[in-house]
Amino acid sequence: MTRFVLDKNPKKNLTDFKEFLELNTLNLIMHSDPFLKTNFIIKIISTTNNPVIFLDFDLLFSGYISSHIIPQSQNLTLYQPTRKNWLEIIKTILLNLSERKSILIIDSLNGLFNMYSDKKNAGRLVNSFVMLFSSIAKMSDSHVLISGMTRKKNGEDWVLSIIGRHVFRTKKMNAIYLEKINSSFIANFLDEKTHPIKSFKIPIQSELI
Repeated sequence: MTRFVLDKNPKKNLTDFKEFLELNTLNLIMHSDPFLKTNFIIKIISTTNNPVIFLDFDLLFSGYISSHIIPQSQNLTLYQPTRKNWLEIIKTILLNLSERKSILIIDSLNGLFNMYSDKKNAGRLVNSFVMLFSSIAKMSDSHVLISGMTRKKNGEDWVLSIIGRHVFRTKKMNAIYLEKINSSFIANFLDEKTHPIKSFKIPIQSELI
């Protein structure tokens, strides 16, 4: 299967990538390396002037900020959801998304599922939350990025690592798989059969990897 990786200058590559990313409101960022995912998120935050709302279910990103490994950007609002505060956080985020163009980052889909691991209808709950955020974000031309640590099951279907739940897909959603090659990451946009249709090579400027 042919995969096209752009070899232009890095700034042009990043600009083209962002334009492709913004084709849909909802974006699923799949990866197998949490450090690579974190660098990807740092890159996204550093290249936007819009408010960034960050839901840190895994607490990895919060840990880097509290340890001063990465700086907290002025446009970043960081939340650490729990079952106790989740509904209040949802209300706040929906209000913010409806009022101003923003980027909502949900890190991660694995963590959101884990928060409701004792619920039989966890899948339905998680899907409802995601679609609610997406519908409100669309009103203000905002974008939702959801990270998920994934693996391929039987070489075909993508599932969330450890918990084994299938990765949900909708027609109006970008599905992106991250890879690392030397000092760059490759962001592969996937079609409905998870074949790469467009790939972008973006340099990593970080000590996390």
